Amino acid sequence: MNAIVKAYRSGIFIVLSLIFSLGSHLIGENEEPVTAGKVLWVPFEGTVELGLSPFVQRSLRYAEENNFDAVVFEVDTFGGRVDAAVDIRDAIMDSPVLTLAWVNKRAISAGALISLACDKIVFAGGSTMGAATPVQAGGEGAQDAGKKFVSYFRGEMGATAERNGRSREIAEAMVMASKEIPGLIAEGEVLTLTDKMALEHGISDATLNHRTEVLKFLELENALVEEFEISWAESIVRFLTDPTVAGLLMSAGILGLILEIQSPGFGVPGIVGLSCLGLYFFGKFIVNLAGLEEVLLFILGLILIGVEIFVAPGTFLFAIAGILCVVGALFWAGVSPNIPFSISAPDVQDQLQSVAIGLVVTLFGMVILYFLLRKRPNRTPLVLRTSLEKGGGEERGARDSLQSLIGKQGLLLSDLRPVGRAEIDGKSYQVVSDGAFLERGRKIEVIDTEGVRIIVRAI
Repeated sequence: MNAIVKAYRSGIFIVLSLIFSLGSHLIGENEEPVTAGKVLWVPFEGTVELGLSPFVQRSLRYAEENNFDAVVFEVDTFGGRVDAAVDIRDAIMDSPVLTLAWVNKRAISAGALISLACDKIVFAGGSTMGAATPVQAGGEGAQDAGKKFVSYFRGEMGATAERNGRSREIAEAMVMASKEIPGLIAEGEVLTLTDKMALEHGISDATLNHRTEVLKFLELENALVEEFEISWAESIVRFLTDPTVAGLLMSAGILGLILEIQSPGFGVPGIVGLSCLGLYFFGKFIVNLAGLEEVLLFILGLILIGVEIFVAPGTFLFAIAGILCVVGALFWAGVSPNIPFSISAPDVQDQLQSVAIGLVVTLFGMVILYFLLRKRPNRTPLVLRTSLEKGGGEERGARDSLQSLIGKQGLLLSDLRPVGRAEIDGKSYQVVSDGAFLERGRKIEVIDTEGVRIIVRAI
């Protein structure tokens, strides 16, 4: 009997143990956090400029290639260039990955277009979106762009909103004054939405103040979140395409080439000038503004200017054509081919202003260099000299022969601008002036030689 009871109790114990073990296993499974999905978190802050577009495009490609479930753009911007905003808008709308704009503080001007391009829009409390009228800088401050361009951008805003199921009328009201929209805006005003207004009128899908709320809204609260950061290369491109930096590179490049012409023989000014202009065009090329055409046009301009100085001085035709080519190349390198060209477009106006400022700075630099060089008739230009001592006897003989010309006088056979030809001791030599431009027929004196260069001054 006791044996039966013990067996019975043992059986109950085994059954209960199995039940508790299974229950514990099930409970343990339910308590384990489950990671489901991947979200790419992309900061979208500061000015919308050309260097930002490659960063956004790279983030979208990365999300697509690595099978992310969503891309969240955390937006806080006062806007920027329209052409950059349009490039970013197109990239977002072409992406197969779900995109969400979290307006965290503000999405003004170009930021509004970019936010409307996303599949979903949510606001943080107290955030705003709108005021997207394109403006151009001028002497009297910021002014509205021309009607043609404003109409174009209004269409971009409306079409973008409409494609994602949002109100075209509200989106267009952010660009230009329109008729009254009851509960939103009076007639003749440009619209800026608050988070509450955006939610009430269907522009925003929710008001969310924390990242966890955004993930929960996407039903990806347990997703792996990866922060997407700008690369060093993209940082460099953003720096080079900054309007101020681009203008300085332009001025430094032109001044360097001018100084190099004053000191024939390739030297430091030429290296600095070409490097600055190379960086200028490189930055524009990377962001798909400048192409091979602009670079070739610029080189053609330099060749024509060289012909004016060295081959046909005084004709002015080559100089004028060369200057037009150079200015045209510098201008077109900053104008986007992706938006309709209009002289009143903000980006076109900004580029015109940038080139104008660059040329004015260059002009002042030329004047300063002219007076500095005039005060140093026996200057030693910054050139990378070729060491003749390493050459053969003929090179040393040529150098010694030229040194014997120092102190001798001659007659100019052509204008010196600053290079030309002169007759000295009955022979024709290529000479360079000490800084001043001299007319044909002037008497000159050899004051120095540097390698195979003969430096002269008027007498």
